[in-house]
Amino acid sequence: MPAHRFRPRRAVRIAATAAVIVGIAALPAAPAMSLDTAPETQVAVIVPLVAPARAFGLIPADELAAMTAANGSLGRALAVAGDLPVTLAVDPLIAASVEALGDDAPPSAVAWLERLGSAKAEVDSLPPADADPALLLATGLAVPSTTELVWTPPGETTSAVVAGAGDAALLIPDSDLASRADPSTARIVIDDRPAIVIDTSASDALADAMRGGSAAVLTAALQSRGGTSVVIGLPRDGQAFSGLRELLAALGTSPGLELVPLRALSEAAGDAVLIDGTTDGDRVDRMRQVVEEGSADSAFATITADPAAVVEDRVLRDYALASTAWIADATWSDAVGAAIDDSKLYRASVRIEEVDSLFLADRSSIPVAIVNDLDEPVTVVVTVRTADGRLDVDPAPVTVEVPAAARTTVEFSASAVSNGTVAVTARLASVTGVPIGQPAVAKVNVQAGWETPIVAAAAGLLGIIIILGIIRTVRRVRRTRAAADG
Repeated sequence: MPAHRFRPRRAVRIAATAAVIVGIAALPAAPAMSLDTAPETQVAVIVPLVAPARAFGLIPADELAAMTAANGSLGRALAVAGDLPVTLAVDPLIAASVEALGDDAPPSAVAWLERLGSAKAEVDSLPPADADPALLLATGLAVPSTTELVWTPPGETTSAVVAGAGDAALLIPDSDLASRADPSTARIVIDDRPAIVIDTSASDALADAMRGGSAAVLTAALQSRGGTSVVIGLPRDGQAFSGLRELLAALGTSPGLELVPLRALSEAAGDAVLIDGTTDGDRVDRMRQVVEEGSADSAFATITADPAAVVEDRVLRDYALASTAWIADATWSDAVGAAIDDSKLYRASVRIEEVDSLFLADRSSIPVAIVNDLDEPVTVVVTVRTADGRLDVDPAPVTVEVPAAARTTVEFSASAVSNGTVAVTARLASVTGVPIGQPAVAKVNVQAGWETPIVAAAAGLLGIIIILGIIRTVRRVRRTRAAADG
C-alpha cells in the first residue's frame, strides 16, 4: 500500500445479530496459554467516510454542510475515529466537491478537510464515490490510479478485479475465498498479488455491538480466536458510527489485542484461492448504458467551448451510479433511467429545425435553421447534399456559431436543373468531424425554367407597346405635316 497520506487535491484527478457474536465465540480457540504470554492479535478496523448514494458526482454545498457539521454523519465519524489507530477509507469526491466550490464551500466542510489532513489515523482514498470495482471493470471503466483502497463487495471479487486493482491495497471479504493456507493472518496472496482479507463475522459483530451489543462479548470473541491479525470493515452506508469510540477503546485496551492501522499489519501472508464471483447481469447492462450515453455526451460536447467540463461531469456520474451504496437500494434503476434521459435531452438541445417542403425556382438558396437550447454558445459545421442531379447545391460546408438559447439560419446557394421533387439532407457536425444529432431531410419542389416564359412574355409585351408607340408617333407627325402643307 502506498506510504503517502491522502491529499484532498489529488482526489480531483481526476461510492448482524447476536448470533454472529456467538458464532465468533464458538470458533476454535488458539492453543491453550495465558493471555499474558500469548502473542497479541493485531486488529485493524476500516472506517469508511463516504457520502450517501447519489445520482451525480460532485456534492452540492447544502449537502456538504449538513454532512460535515458537528452532528452530521461525516463530522461525527471523523470526530469518533480521527485520532485512533484505525484506517479511514475516504471517498475522494468529498474533497473534490469542496475544492470545486472554492470560496462558496461551506465553512464546516473546509474545517472537516483540515481535520482530516491532520488526523492521527491512517487515511486512504477509495475509488470516487466508493464505486464498486467489479461493476466499474465489467462496464469498461477503470479504477483510478490515485485509488489507495479497492474494497470489493461480497460475492463480486473476480480475477479481473484482482488484476485491475493496480497498486491499491485490495480488500476481499473472506466469504469470497475458497481456501486459505493460513487463516490466522489477514494478509493473503492471490495469483501472485498481495491482498487483505476482511473478516465478515468480526465485521458484523462490531456493527452489532454499535447497535447496542456487548463490547465484552466482542473482545472476548477476538481474544479467543488468536492468530496474527484480523481486519474489520465497518458498514459503507454513510452512518456516523454511534458508540464506535467506546468499542475501539475497549479493543485497544484488551489483553491479547492490538489495535493497528492497515499498514502496520504483520507482513506474514498465506496463499489463498478465490471463488470467482459475479456481478448481477442486469446491473451491468444498465450501467453499461449509462457509460455509453456519457461517451456520446462527451463527443457531442466538442461543439462547446469547454468540452472537458462535460467529460468530467459524465465520468463522475458514472462513478456515482456505480457506488456500492446503491447495491441494496431499490431506486437505483430509476436513477439510471433519469441519467439516460438526461443525456438524450442534452444531445437533442442542438439540432436542425426541420421543414416539410421548400419551393425553388431557377436560382435561389436553401435555408438551414439551427436551434441551440443550451445556455452556452456552440460552433457547428453545416453541410447540405441532394439526392439526385435535378438540383445543384453548393457543397461547401459552412461553419457557424449559434449563440446560447438562440436560432441561426445558414443559406446555401442552389440552382435548378430540371423539374421535380428532390430530397435535400442537411447535417451538423463539430469542427473535429463528430456528427451532431440526426440529419434533417426536406423535400424541395424544383421548377426549372419556370421564370423564362414569363420573362419572355413580359419582354414581348413591352416590345409591342414600344412598337405601337412608335407607329402612333409617326402617324401623328405625318398628320401634322399634311395639315401644314394644306
